[in-house]
Amino acid sequence: MRQLVEEWKESGLTQKVFCEKIGIKRTTFANWVKRSKEKPGQGFAAITPPIKPASESIELIYPNGVRLKASITDIPALATLIRIF
Repeated sequence: MRQLVEEWKESGLTQKVFCEKIGIKRTTFANWVKRSKEKPGQGFAAITPPIKPASESIELIYPNGVRLKASITDIPALATLIRIF
């Protein structure tokens, strides 16, 4: 999430246009922007990139133990999975 917020800031696009481009709801993204301004250790958790750079999937592990694994080529589906949890 933090990476997408940084990409948006550097893009010069409006939140609406940026969200349409990456396939997520603007309200969800606005929440990410708000959370990115919180003190370190709150809101976001660091995600380590996969060990194998050629990996075609990503696995997110939430603090409550929930694991999500999805294709990194399907960003809208991954965004949906993130919103669910």
